[in-house]
Amino acid sequence: MKNRFRTLIPLLLALALLSACAQPGTSAQATDSTSVPILTTDSDATVKETESSLRVISTVPSVTEILYALGAGEEIVGVDVSSTYPEQTASVEKVGDYNGFDVEKIISLEPDVVFVGKTIQDDQITQLQNAGIKTVDAEARNYDDVAKMITLVGQTVGLERESKALNDKIAEAVTAATDAGSALSTHPTVYYVMGIGEYGNWTSGEGSFINEILEKAGGVCVTAGTGNAWIEYPVEDLVAADPDMLLVSSYISLDDLKKAEGYKDLTAVKEGRVYMISPDIIERPGPRIADAITEIQKDIEEVSKAE
Repeated sequence: MKNRFRTLIPLLLALALLSACAQPGTSAQATDSTSVPILTTDSDATVKETESSLRVISTVPSVTEILYALGAGEEIVGVDVSSTYPEQTASVEKVGDYNGFDVEKIISLEPDVVFVGKTIQDDQITQLQNAGIKTVDAEARNYDDVAKMITLVGQTVGLERESKALNDKIAEAVTAATDAGSALSTHPTVYYVMGIGEYGNWTSGEGSFINEILEKAGGVCVTAGTGNAWIEYPVEDLVAADPDMLLVSSYISLDDLKKAEGYKDLTAVKEGRVYMISPDIIERPGPRIADAITEIQKDIEEVSKAE
């Protein structure tokens, strides 16, 4: 867990600073050509469409998951080290991490397109573009971006029909969870525990896709109105709020949580209203967002019925 938070915290700080001004990636309509259309964002911000054999690199874990979900896994020749799902990613060449990617290695792999996230990779993206490498910014930054990015990735790799089917499947799961959440007689207050202790009490805030999922599932976010999507939340504020339930990243030990200053005093901890969830499905704005909201809605409903 310690190694994970050493990597995660710089990313969260960057997201907190940039989330307010970040814009979704550029999209365009794919052609009906029999060869695969590649969308590229050049340094002058124009978008061109070319036809080429397909070699794909993804430096964004959620995009990697989208590519595999669309059936484009065999086209992937490089991913970042955090792209760990599905298991096939283990055998794919690693080209970097959240702190940046290896420009020379990417160039050596001769990709037709590189999916990037512009949060903290701007300088390296420019280097790739200057080297003639096509890039597409496809990093989702809020809930509504997820469907947009799935559509964009599908257009880029020529799998528009598959991307529509995937979006429809996710929308169906989200609608079911939202309807069930809306029907609850009470709506529990909930707090997502992303980090504790020496690495900071990190959580999701206003405008994050995590908070949007929690609210759609029938919860009331303790951090609503905080102003930033990713925040280090004061323990004393959490104790004062005393949420009805905690949703906790499974990277965090339940024993550590029960011993942590502030957390051990929460009613939800004392009464066992603590629900563990894989951060891979709740912190990555990708296809498994459907799994996340379904699981979370069941947890929220259990607490609601017990009140």
